[in-house]
Amino acid sequence: MPVNQPAGVQQSSGLGVTRQFVSDLSLLKPQYYDKFVEKYGNQNYTQLLETIGLKAVVPAREFFHFESYGKLHSSVKITAASTVSVTNTGVTVTLTSGSHYSSGTRSPIRVGEVVEAASSGVQYKIAAVNNFTNGAHTATILPLKNASSTLAAGEILLFRGISEAGEASSAFNTLSNLIEKKNFSTTEIREDYKITDRAKIEEIYLDFGGGSFYTYKGLEEAVKRFMNNKEFKLIFGSDADNLTGTVGAKGLIPQIEASGQTYQYDTAANVAGFGIEDFHNIVRQIDFNGGAQEYHFLMDSYLRSAVDDALFAKYQNGAIVWANAGGSQELAIKYGFDSLKIDGVTFHLKKYLPFNPEAIYGQSLAGNANKYDFFGALIPMKEGRDAQSGDKIPAVRIVLNEPVQGKEVHVWETGALAKVPTSDKMELNIHHMAYCGLQIFAANQFIVVKR
Repeated sequence: MPVNQPAGVQQSSGLGVTRQFVSDLSLLKPQYYDKFVEKYGNQNYTQLLETIGLKAVVPAREFFHFESYGKLHSSVKITAASTVSVTNTGVTVTLTSGSHYSSGTRSPIRVGEVVEAASSGVQYKIAAVNNFTNGAHTATILPLKNASSTLAAGEILLFRGISEAGEASSAFNTLSNLIEKKNFSTTEIREDYKITDRAKIEEIYLDFGGGSFYTYKGLEEAVKRFMNNKEFKLIFGSDADNLTGTVGAKGLIPQIEASGQTYQYDTAANVAGFGIEDFHNIVRQIDFNGGAQEYHFLMDSYLRSAVDDALFAKYQNGAIVWANAGGSQELAIKYGFDSLKIDGVTFHLKKYLPFNPEAIYGQSLAGNANKYDFFGALIPMKEGRDAQSGDKIPAVRIVLNEPVQGKEVHVWETGALAKVPTSDKMELNIHHMAYCGLQIFAANQFIVVKR
């Protein structure tokens, strides 16, 4: 027969059940903050671009657009190795190879064009052209005024138009600017997460208040990793001509390095060297390349410190204010922008920590040079218009393929534990897939800033 046991009763003292009494019986419910703390925050810049509407959906992997090649107005450089004296009878000059196009077969010189020597301001009229020698076209030019003049070595001749056509003139040759085809592509970005049956059955301690398996910490991290990997591809991604089945999408920085401008502010090792004069120089570079009046200025941690030092040294009463970063003041604050206006250009300054491997990967290069130390990128916030349709054209946009109509990111489940089981194996696989690329217009308006 079973042995009768006395009841497990403990007498409480005082006024009743106390916290200590409950604790002794191990009945206390553990208290904790039910949201997982993300230690390093969100640094995604491309998410901001999508938020302010700079994105488009295309139905193909490869896409393109056309741009004018060079400036609207032409100029040429002559090959004179020394100063040339010019009399009222004129002189024949030869164009440098860099003043030609289409493998040296074409140049903009034409009879009747008035050109101006950039160094002296003296104007001449092109009287004759010889374009039979590829890469070495010649022009006979006459001074407009009957006075002696000189052409400096390597003089640049600025085209001023056919302004001295003369009476009863006939038609002159037409100038037609060349065009460039700019090619882009989307690439495939994927992240998968697997949960087996026992892992799914067990209640996870950090359930984020929802209790759904979608709130597993590992899956949350997989989603964030997927979004960050998308960011890395769109900012740093290389094209891929050595792999089977993919062409790769070139990211923002490689596109600027290949087709944009570069501003080098200091060459001394271990010296930041960025000063207020560098802002003036950058604005001039922006002006000379048809840039915007508003720029996002992404900087690594070291360059941002150097920029702040320069600003605080110059403007001791403060120069940086919260401002619009492309949508609203709230967006500027959320994404860590503050702004400065100088020489008519507004710079929205942002410390972009993905430039620093210490911030993203916890890895220091231990004395080895990191490419993106003291590095920055200037992205114009400017809208152009299509000459034919009048549609607005942004300076940069995210381009997406929709794997499922109406969805930019495809998420689906497989396995026996999926909502719709797809196999007999007791597991749940959650898959994420996106097809995206980055398209920039008028790359000459973008600038890489480096030491």
